[in-house]
Amino acid sequence: MFLLLPELKAQIHPEATIDINNIKTTLYGTGNFLRLTNSPTGYSNYVVPADGDCSTIFGNTICIAGLDDSNDIHCAAVRYNQVGEDYWSGPLRINEATNDIYSIMAHHHVWKIKRSDIDAIINNTSTDIPEDILTWPAHGNVEDGYAANLAPFIDTDGDGFYNPEKGDYPDILGDMALFCIFNDNYDAHTESGGKALGVEIHCMLYGFDAPEDEKLNNTLFMRYWIYNRSSNNYNNVYIGLWNDLDIGYSKDDYIGCNVEKGYFYCYNSTDIDGNGEQGSYGDNPPAQLVMCLSGANADADGIDNPKYDENGFQIVDESINGFGYGDGIVDNERLGMSSFVYNNNSDAINGDPNTAEEYYNILKGYWRNGDNIYYGGNGVNGAPGVSEIPCKFMYPDDSDPYNWGTGGVNPNTEFSWSEETANNGVPNDSGDRRGFASLGPFTFESGEVNIIDKAFVTYWPSVKFDKNEMNEWADYIKDYFINNLNK
Repeated sequence: MFLLLPELKAQIHPEATIDINNIKTTLYGTGNFLRLTNSPTGYSNYVVPADGDCSTIFGNTICIAGLDDSNDIHCAAVRYNQVGEDYWSGPLRINEATNDIYSIMAHHHVWKIKRSDIDAIINNTSTDIPEDILTWPAHGNVEDGYAANLAPFIDTDGDGFYNPEKGDYPDILGDMALFCIFNDNYDAHTESGGKALGVEIHCMLYGFDAPEDEKLNNTLFMRYWIYNRSSNNYNNVYIGLWNDLDIGYSKDDYIGCNVEKGYFYCYNSTDIDGNGEQGSYGDNPPAQLVMCLSGANADADGIDNPKYDENGFQIVDESINGFGYGDGIVDNERLGMSSFVYNNNSDAINGDPNTAEEYYNILKGYWRNGDNIYYGGNGVNGAPGVSEIPCKFMYPDDSDPYNWGTGGVNPNTEFSWSEETANNGVPNDSGDRRGFASLGPFTFESGEVNIIDKAFVTYWPSVKFDKNEMNEWADYIKDYFINNLNK
């Protein structure tokens, strides 16, 4: 159903549900999953297991911020869609970064594609082509300035046009995929208050029907194609992967990150989730990982940047969890997770961002007011257990042996920094957890595209939560991505 023009400023977001494996969630047309009502749990829609009533993720979005040639901040950011909008449906005109109501309405949709329907087309066993395959947004209106090719497709007859009636079909990943197109330049940014970047984002959420593979069956993948449709070249750009992670009952959680492997995670502070509340897991709850599988393009420098020095020692830079380093290929390096900042639902220094400047500060690895985060305690200067060592990764535990997050400074503490040991071995109070993983900085030139891959892995402990076992799950999914999906 098409929206009238006045309604677009307060969008009724289109949606579709993925339910191919042990996870069921709804993706909205601006690339996020979040539901406050009308869900099995009453407050979230990332349901694991899919036939249950418990959830591990309250919300997921992408944020982007960077500087123009005048050092003005441009920012597109959204978390709960409670304040306003920074994103709208549809593509943007090339180099103009504008669009019109007709393009918005044509793309105000989330396309749901099943591998089985594609196989039926390939094998000529399909009698009725599904509507979402027929309407797949393969092309933009070239005459009106939009890109000729938008959503990826297989062109079986090689004529350059998408013709599903002649056997063409969407080029998806996984056994089921959801796809949407959105942008940040239809109207003023009422969420962040930032200047628009003029980015067009294509988002694909996908998964596999793999009941025999526990790890893959509890994972959803997401790919973003981020196009700079403006005439601006942006510098010091950061992409933020924001998640509000709730393991069933939300008030008894801990959060952490793994620097070497490039992911952050949320887990229950005890072996029992909640006290019988609706949506709580009870005994042996899962943990939720958000993995940065492949990040933005590192700035080209004409060399194959190494991962190790001539003596075989790890170089302490973005090669630690980046991709394409030391593989013999020039300028294919892609950034990994450059910082992780946990924040609270509050107006304190470690609270949620509200302005473009605050978003940008957090994406750079600082508190929202621009102050340093310090190793230990809750990271706030002067709080119990907090050192004088600035850091970029909160609660890394023992995952930063090269001290990348502390600028090469060894904290020399008795305890590795986690929520369980925050104040010199005394644990934090558990509670509701959320945070930003950042990828950057990088230069984002006019006309350039950056492809970002991440995975949502729900780790189910074999007996009880174990970080080594969780790392095995993370390694498995990363290897699966590298060997099968990194195309």
